Amino acid sequence: KEDSAWLSALGRHIHSKILEKGFKSPYEFWIEALGDQVSRASLNYVLNGSVDVRATTLRRIAEALEMDHQEIFNFRF
Repeated sequence: KEDSAWLSALGRHIHSKILEKGFKSPYEFWIEALGDQVSRASLNYVLNGSVDVRATTLRRIAEALEMDHQEIFNFRF
């Protein structure tokens, strides 16, 4: 249960970073920044907190958001 809550918080954090970077939606971020690096379904699973995301997927998302890799984990839980 705690893992599920943490994954949901991570998804909300990433979603907020997407909007802070000026993207109108996660879909726009996916189209413009991720391309074929991460599938749309995978991004949605991460944002919804419904999957225990792979480290490489988080790295790709962080790089697309021009974030330091550590910053992706800098959120309150």
